[in-house]
Amino acid sequence: MTNKQALLLLLMANLAGLQAQVKNNLLSNPGFRTQADGNPESWAMWAPRADLAGKGAVIKGTDGNLLFMKGERFATFGKWITVVSGIRPGQYYRFEILRRAEQVTKEETSIAVLLSWCRDDRGQTAVQRDYVDRIEDAGEWRREFRTLRAPDNARSVSLELTLRWTTGSVIWKNPRLTEVAPLKHRIVRVATTHLVPKYPATLESNLQAIGDMIDQAGKERPDLILFSENLVDRELLKPLVERALPIPGPFTAMLSEGARKYRTYIVTTQEELDNGLVYNTAVLIDRQGRIAGKYRKVHLPLVEGEDGVTPGNDYPVFDTDFGRIGILTCWDNWFIEPARILRLKGAEMLLVPIAGDESAHWDLMSRARAVDNGVYLISSSTVGSSASRIVDPSGKVLAEASGLSGLAVCSIDLDREWRTSWLSVGPSEGEAKSLFIKERRPDTYGTVLQDAHERSRPAGDNQ
Repeated sequence: MTNKQALLLLLMANLAGLQAQVKNNLLSNPGFRTQADGNPESWAMWAPRADLAGKGAVIKGTDGNLLFMKGERFATFGKWITVVSGIRPGQYYRFEILRRAEQVTKEETSIAVLLSWCRDDRGQTAVQRDYVDRIEDAGEWRREFRTLRAPDNARSVSLELTLRWTTGSVIWKNPRLTEVAPLKHRIVRVATTHLVPKYPATLESNLQAIGDMIDQAGKERPDLILFSENLVDRELLKPLVERALPIPGPFTAMLSEGARKYRTYIVTTQEELDNGLVYNTAVLIDRQGRIAGKYRKVHLPLVEGEDGVTPGNDYPVFDTDFGRIGILTCWDNWFIEPARILRLKGAEMLLVPIAGDESAHWDLMSRARAVDNGVYLISSSTVGSSASRIVDPSGKVLAEASGLSGLAVCSIDLDREWRTSWLSVGPSEGEAKSLFIKERRPDTYGTVLQDAHERSRPAGDNQ
């Protein structure tokens, strides 16, 4: 075969691929073909009121038509809408589109793509509404995409390209809706522990208890085992600097051995000695026994600071072979911001090793951050009357452990979609995990970053 023939075959294959893409696209007018009046066929503009409508048009691009919208004032709330009928209940669909914004201060809030799944053929009566919230860079453009299962009672889907609360503008191109194979769900088996060391304890006795629990939990074939805060030096009657250990050190070496033996991740915390300072440090050990990450506790209780512990100053997330996790250590969990930061960084599971708490208070706190962010939360406790728990995104406790040597194991589905009726989206089902991110207003949160003396106080607070 000559080079010319090979090139011709390659061009023919690419053309066939493009034709297949066009054929498989369920949108009737993805190229924004216009009618005599200049408006795109099968697309319509929408606004709550005429005075809130954006300025919309079809404009020419270098490789085809583009759909344009500009905010006339901050109060603008406008959409370009098209409806696809013939949706098959239970079928998985992938939607994607390219967009580019100009002078939009908060793109994540002001530019949105919604899929409203409807029980009728005309896209009128929504039963479920979803943000297309996966975003990646695509050269000068940004690609928004998501794969979703059509609800059991869906017959059509209304595709809504939205611009709101900005005087900036956006252009869209190349929208695609295609049928795809079902997503393979990530089922993760997690184990959490509730160990109470003897009093007084030694380093050796605590290491033995932790090792025994790794063996017990390992029989359940977990993907991850969580231990409580600073369990390794709990009840050691020594000053802080004598309890603190380096990382890597004898404790992480023991954890690494157990992780390799049972092919599991292990997370816990220890007092870390580093260059003369002591940190309350969480460690992530991977299935090969390697230290895959560290997190230094940011929010220190007064007594911990008085004991000489130095705080950390960032909130890392860690990618495992089953998903992305974030860690909050005890007092961190009592502040709403760290959990939200981890969620914004893509955390799908929050791991919360704590010392302990009073049971009624812990019942609320152990579920709050899961509900706030629409993610799973796994906690491990030692002292007090607080149980170690595995909590789902709705706040339901799936499993818990207590007592001197408790273990709770549960399989969770990281790809399950948790929805609530009337959650932001009207008389249909909405998803907290997505809504709490897409409908944030970070442009109004400046006060959160201010020191106390910069904020105004009520008259009664001046004494």
